[in-house]
Amino acid sequence: MSEEGSPASAVRVQIPMRWSDMDFQGHVNNVAIADLVQEARSLALIGTPVEKLFGTGIIVVTQDVEFISPFTVDGKPLDVDVWCSNLGIARVFLEYRARHHGVDVARSRGWVCPFDFDTGRPRRLDRAEHATFEAMSGPATVWGDLPLSEVSGAGEVTAIPVRWSDVDRYGHVNNVALAGYLQEARIQVTTGWTPGMRRAGSRNWVVARQDIAYRHQVHPAIGSCAVHTALTRLGRTSITLAAFIPTDEGTAVSAATVLVCVDPATGSAVPIDQDTRAVMRAHLIG
Repeated sequence: MSEEGSPASAVRVQIPMRWSDMDFQGHVNNVAIADLVQEARSLALIGTPVEKLFGTGIIVVTQDVEFISPFTVDGKPLDVDVWCSNLGIARVFLEYRARHHGVDVARSRGWVCPFDFDTGRPRRLDRAEHATFEAMSGPATVWGDLPLSEVSGAGEVTAIPVRWSDVDRYGHVNNVALAGYLQEARIQVTTGWTPGMRRAGSRNWVVARQDIAYRHQVHPAIGSCAVHTALTRLGRTSITLAAFIPTDEGTAVSAATVLVCVDPATGSAVPIDQDTRAVMRAHLIG
């Protein structure tokens, strides 16, 4: 690893930030960060033999994001290092390190694979594509997995309409849009349970970690997605939510999200108040 903490083989890109990347709590939103990860991947591969896959097909299979430090839009771009830590014959494991003003703000990792939409199956990397990722190879970072629980029949179901802008050039709902569906359902469900989960006042809730597995495509013809959300863990300062999105083909998306209760003045984790804890305990499954 380099002195900066990224492998020397990593491709470094800079992404200009937008005011719309910030949310109600005054920092860059977790879904916007997922979008910036997608942007970093695209910028890192433009001008390489892999670029043609943007037109023919490359899909996200998993995407894990750890949100390290909140940050705001201030005219300074986001610096992201992108590298490959596992290379197979038909899939690639990419890692990302995001910094703002030299401070680590997020890291991400996940599998992507070339995809043949005519056959509906992944395809092998060709020699030039394989060589591109091999040149970006570096060591894997160590962080644990979040269990992805199937919550069918438990928790709450929220209908999220599919918007025109959610659909990408492949004709399916983009992975970042699906992360947005999870967020929308998560906020509707938790604030419906208790006012203590509102993102305002003396306590805020921030996303510390989110792991998502994309198992099937979601097509716009579905009209709206039924997002199932359930509480699987209630800690002293944090909770974990499981979610999934079903389609006729099976589960399209599975996710686990860790939310931390913080003091908005200091940004430090604080204990969940007893009234909120009592209500949330009634919704705990497992």
